[in-house]
Amino acid sequence: MESLKGIIERQQQASPKYFDDPQKDAMIATILSLAEEVCVLRDRVDTCRRLAESGEPASDAAIDGFEIPGELLEQRLCAHTEFFEATLAGLLPES
Repeated sequence: MESLKGIIERQQQASPKYFDDPQKDAMIATILSLAEEVCVLRDRVDTCRRLAESGEPASDAAIDGFEIPGELLEQRLCAHTEFFEATLAGLLPES
């Protein structure tokens, strides 16, 4: 299975190519875009929960200004990697 780093590097290229068929490439790009949004939403929900536990209202400013401790950042990045790998399992050809 391709690592998240490899997926990100490929996504940052001008036109990522996963398959010979452009429609399949478009499908993968759409799935990656949706997966990114899911990760962002999960992070924001987790931030709202943490703010609520600390007694702070979950306003846009509080969510956007939330300083992520290093350990939490590492946990979130690991969760993102696992989510992307699970999402893409079986879609990308084995390398």
